[in-house]
Amino acid sequence: MIPGFNQLLNAAASGATSAVVTQVFSSLGIDVERLANQSSGASSDSTNALINALLSSGAGSGGIGAALRMIQNLQQGLGYGAAPEEATFTKAIVKDDYTTSDTKDWRIKIRGPAELMTGEILQPIVNTENSMLFPFTPTVILGSTANYSNINPVHTNHPFYAYENSQVQDITITGEFFSENEKDAKYWIACLHFLRTMTKMYYGKSDNLGSPPPVCRLNGYGKHVFNDIPVLISNFTTDMPADVDYIQCDIGNETTFVPTQSIITVTLIPNYARSTQSQFSLEKFAKGGFVNTGEGFV
Repeated sequence: MIPGFNQLLNAAASGATSAVVTQVFSSLGIDVERLANQSSGASSDSTNALINALLSSGAGSGGIGAALRMIQNLQQGLGYGAAPEEATFTKAIVKDDYTTSDTKDWRIKIRGPAELMTGEILQPIVNTENSMLFPFTPTVILGSTANYSNINPVHTNHPFYAYENSQVQDITITGEFFSENEKDAKYWIACLHFLRTMTKMYYGKSDNLGSPPPVCRLNGYGKHVFNDIPVLISNFTTDMPADVDYIQCDIGNETTFVPTQSIITVTLIPNYARSTQSQFSLEKFAKGGFVNTGEGFV
């Protein structure tokens, strides 16, 4: 193979004719005519273009590289004058307004009690079915555990395990929020105020004095993932970065500044009432029978 390439280089450098170059390609086991016929049927055009690329090189090396690339194209079915294939794209449909919602919306959302969704500051939450909606796909971490206690009798090689209980671990949701206009900024403020509200008890002069923070509902990704799960918001964090711009929005008579990009992390505790747990059936759960009920199990 190496002597053949040396012969090809010498032929190009010495100004050899196309017939000589074709003969050298044949010595390398490359049938230029056959490749051209396979690729486009226009053998003379493809062959001549290939040979001319080689013969037009001053010292020969550049032409050889071009010729070898053309051979690779011919082997892949790309002939003389071939146009690149038209790329096929899958269009992603994005809502014109991410604060709107519909029955087929599978995005993650946390719904609060309607009686607390009042006031101008929470109006954007009211517009999304009393729910804090994550406009972009967040990272969700969830899991379940089965707890066992081990019994260690004397003079045994292995302990015995006694089942204690099962529990669903905390659900952590981390999502990005972008504020490009005043409407987006108002939604970010509404989400922040929503989370602050859902983590406080009824205290002082509240109507339901002494009641704990309200139970929320988690939905997202379809009923087989999160189907109206009763949750408590145990913790939330957000950042206000120093390296992003801030956008101004007016709520009532107050001016507020919101970061154009931030991350909100919410920790949720699944919390089922005793009456709900008493209706649990493992056989029904295994068949997916709780999908169309009022609330699902995780």
